[in-house]
Amino acid sequence: MNKNLISILDITKTQMEDIFSVAKAKDKLFEKNYNTLSGKILASLFLQPSTRTQLSFQSAFLKLGGKTIGFSDINHSRSGPPYYEPLDDMGIIVSNYCDIIVMRTIDATYMDDFIKGTSVPVISAGSGNIEHPTQALTDLFTLTDSLGSDLSGINILIIGTPRQRTINSFLLGISNWKNIHVHILCQKGVLLMESITNKFLNKIEVSYYASFDDFLDCGISNQISVIYMDKIFKETYFYDEFVMTSTQLYQNFTPDTIILHPLPRTKELPKYFDEFPGSKYFTQAYNGLYVRASLFLSYFIS
Repeated sequence: MNKNLISILDITKTQMEDIFSVAKAKDKLFEKNYNTLSGKILASLFLQPSTRTQLSFQSAFLKLGGKTIGFSDINHSRSGPPYYEPLDDMGIIVSNYCDIIVMRTIDATYMDDFIKGTSVPVISAGSGNIEHPTQALTDLFTLTDSLGSDLSGINILIIGTPRQRTINSFLLGISNWKNIHVHILCQKGVLLMESITNKFLNKIEVSYYASFDDFLDCGISNQISVIYMDKIFKETYFYDEFVMTSTQLYQNFTPDTIILHPLPRTKELPKYFDEFPGSKYFTQAYNGLYVRASLFLSYFIS
């Protein structure tokens, strides 16, 4: 790869599968590619706080033999107050000091402005509330590692406010497979952004449910292969309608149902989920290291 990765749609399914093939080696990936990125420099620019994404990107680059520079707050750059250097100017400057850039922004327009000035590849580590492409890669790798390479025909239950970059990128990524049915448990009237649904039109069937009881009434809980959870924002007062009890979890889903969550956990993911056999969110977070390492290799190994 030699281009920016701002959207999960910036890579093809074949490229995605190539990344997964390398990531599947897991720790052996680093043994095989020790010092492969010697002499390369990553600029890690996180204008919004991060734990898993920031540290896994940096750790992956270091484990491959590279070095990192950067900052974790826009106020530590001249693009913060009092100078407010234009972000495209910052893109020009940072490109002079590194071979690749990873950047997270709280506002998607920051990313748009920044890449106007860059001359090295930029990987989005989360762009406003629009997309988080490497989280989607991590999610999809975790699923293919658990369920096999062909995800076609699966039923997915999403629990969380659907106007989130993690959910957006996950859905755009899963649209590479056929006959996907997505069931979304969320606040009544809160829908996916039209700008996202237009990109997977006719590829994914989407159903909405305003409470867990509404979902159970459909009688398909035992057909759910994946539960994808994320934060529930207080757009209504009825937050508890979206929180499963331990009994509901074990009685309505099969033990091999995969549970994913990009973390950090909030109220929607009680600790008792950790004991469920299909809970994979900590594995998912660890897989981010392998996926991001594989992604870096795709840029530097022809």
